[in-house]
Amino acid sequence: MDSIIIFGLCLAALVVIVASFWYLFQTVRIMWGYSSLLTIAAVLFSPLVHIVFYFIPKDGFNQYERGLFKKYFLSIAALAILGVVVSIVIPSIIGQDQDSEMTSEIDTSQPWDWDIRAENQEEVLALTNTDSNDDKAAELHFEAIYQAHPDADKVMESPEFESWLQGKPAEEQDDVARILKEGTAAEVIYVFSTYKKDLKNYRDYEYQAKRDNAQALAQRDYQEKQSRELEAIKAHNQRSQQAQYQQSQQQLSAQASLPSQRTNTERQLSYDEKLERERIKALISEPVRGSKGLTASQTEQLRALEQAPAPTVRRGYNERLEYEREKARIREPVKGSNGELTRAQRDALVALETGQPMPSR
Repeated sequence: MDSIIIFGLCLAALVVIVASFWYLFQTVRIMWGYSSLLTIAAVLFSPLVHIVFYFIPKDGFNQYERGLFKKYFLSIAALAILGVVVSIVIPSIIGQDQDSEMTSEIDTSQPWDWDIRAENQEEVLALTNTDSNDDKAAELHFEAIYQAHPDADKVMESPEFESWLQGKPAEEQDDVARILKEGTAAEVIYVFSTYKKDLKNYRDYEYQAKRDNAQALAQRDYQEKQSRELEAIKAHNQRSQQAQYQQSQQQLSAQASLPSQRTNTERQLSYDEKLERERIKALISEPVRGSKGLTASQTEQLRALEQAPAPTVRRGYNERLEYEREKARIREPVKGSNGELTRAQRDALVALETGQPMPSR
């Protein structure tokens, strides 16, 4: 019945919502013919703008259009009333269902009546009878116990049941011993049911504890692994820094030894110095009158230029000027030489370039 009421209210709400949207569209279409800005305001602030537009004086507003506005107002009012009804009725129905469920969950019977199954009043009286001389009562007594707990014998012999019993206070231990010895079937069933319930709770707790312990161990192993990896990264970084430091020290020592190495090795000729030596070779190689090819002295002078090392220090500006003046002085023509360089002049040029005196012959 409650579901039918809720379905009807939902269906009515759906119909009213569809109708209100339909009449909203119709009224907005009418208002568009008067003012587009007013239409936009009506969509945003409906139905307040509709009410204002309905009552303001205007031309060409016929009876059909008035009827559409009235139906729109009625649909809005119906939707509001239906919303109030739904907000009151549905929560009350849900509250009643919850109350009925809570009431149905409450068991007013006594614990020892839960697992007793008897077909008539005589059997109920027999189940609650503790007279061991009554064969029918004894038969129903054990039948009810095994019907509720087929594993009653295994429960009685299990060490878990003994541990559970030993964990109880002394008074409860005496009560359980009395019930197992001379209690009714309902009381015995209640004892076994309580034991199984406690055992299940204990196993659930033990399982949860093992699970939490496993998670804690896994977390600890993960943290230890992270720590080991972090230590390995730190050690690798330290080794890398140490290797870089040693390499930088070696580079510094190598750079410090470069000047001494440079002093021990000969300096190479610069481009300008090579050009100057080529010019002097060209001067020395000029043909000597009356000779075919190079003379012995020219060959010796050219060999001296080839084998002569570069000057230890490059010539500066002043040294360069002095060098050019000296070379010009040496090349001054000698009387009787017809403008050719004499052997002494060639020797002087070689000595000027190499910085070593030529051997005189």
